[in-house]
Amino acid sequence: MEKVKLLIIGSGPGGYVAAIRAAQLGLNPVVIEKSELGGTCLNRGCIPTKALISAASAYKAIGQAKAFGITATAEFDWAKIVGHAQKTAERSAKGVEFLFKKNGIRRIEATAEFTGPHIVKAGDDEFEAEHIIIATGSIVRDLPSIQRDGKQVIGSDEALFLSERPESLAIIGGGVIGVEIAYVYNAFGTKVTIIEALDRIVPFEEPEISKELTKELKRSKIKVHSGVFVTGITKGEESVTLELGNGKTVEAEIVLSAVGRAPNLEPLALEKAGVELTKRGFVSVDDNFNTNIEGLYAIGDIIETPMLAHTAEHEGISLVERLAGLKPHKIDYTLNPSCIYTEPAIAHIGLSEAELTKEGVEYSVGTFPYMANGKAQASNHTKGFIKVLIEKESHKVRGVHMIGFGATDLISELIPAMALGATADDIVGAIHPHPTLSEITLEATLDALGRALHK
Repeated sequence: MEKVKLLIIGSGPGGYVAAIRAAQLGLNPVVIEKSELGGTCLNRGCIPTKALISAASAYKAIGQAKAFGITATAEFDWAKIVGHAQKTAERSAKGVEFLFKKNGIRRIEATAEFTGPHIVKAGDDEFEAEHIIIATGSIVRDLPSIQRDGKQVIGSDEALFLSERPESLAIIGGGVIGVEIAYVYNAFGTKVTIIEALDRIVPFEEPEISKELTKELKRSKIKVHSGVFVTGITKGEESVTLELGNGKTVEAEIVLSAVGRAPNLEPLALEKAGVELTKRGFVSVDDNFNTNIEGLYAIGDIIETPMLAHTAEHEGISLVERLAGLKPHKIDYTLNPSCIYTEPAIAHIGLSEAELTKEGVEYSVGTFPYMANGKAQASNHTKGFIKVLIEKESHKVRGVHMIGFGATDLISELIPAMALGATADDIVGAIHPHPTLSEITLEATLDALGRALHK
């Protein structure tokens, strides 16, 4: 049995970033990873998804070039599009491998299993560690009545690398994964239907954001059924029929189950370590990511914080810095940005109107449409709007919600601003370059102050 100071299980965004920061701080981490470095995000999630979305956006842009007086046609090769996504994922994983070598991080390629509170078996190796960080991420969640078979009923892992593009696709779940994949396949001609059990798609966004995205999806001929459950499934030789709770049916060549993700804990045998779980099946931790066992920690998708790659990264950095004796910033999850990479894109940070009302905060709302922005008009990206929520008295910015081209980048202006407690007056007092899409944020903030110039 080998004794080590720090053992990290999992090399997704939480695990590998924690390992790099730990190496920089002299903690000599050992990382156990049974599969590719980078985890789901780099290999079967965020990165290949964005590669496909970029391909879809490029293809659609050519089709819309006539708005600029350009006549153009385009053809696509599905195999090469999928190949692009695969190569992008491979490059990202190799990038992490390079960083491991650069920082002298030791990697054990095996499945990790606890045999005691501080003892982990990994293949032929067995480690006793003073500190263990569990960062095993998440797996696709199944509906009890609809199990994936990898062919006719698939999950997001399979949807990103299908060898052939289906003529029709039914997506169960209108959350982030569902609408992003819907955007990709619709762009390349697949007939797409989204079925969402809640009353609207992307239900954790502001209602008007959901409404705007629904309108754009339908404009692209994506069918949306919201407020309805899938009650049955029948598989045929060439198609699958879904029965809906409202009596309707949806037939498609392939069904994508996109109803969320679950913590990836089964291989770990956490019961042998004595680690407690929450009622929802996540690892129970305190504000410093400590489990109930001293020296054992958990970060990322396996704890009850937002299942986002950047969240896991910051949790990992915060944890290892504390282990090294530093005093890292405490993570404020209300300032955790969320992004959806459809077109139009969606992003938000801070609180919603409903959350502010629940807190009893008196607030003002400012909005500004892309249509009224010069850069948006010039580039033909006129769909969407930005909404800013500020406290009435202090003018402190409490929430920003966006839908429109570039929203997932535009949100970054507000992240450090809100983290530093900026007011709307601070935002509008900063000169924004003209003409840029950033002026939409400026105008929405001005509107919240009752000072809109171009509205």
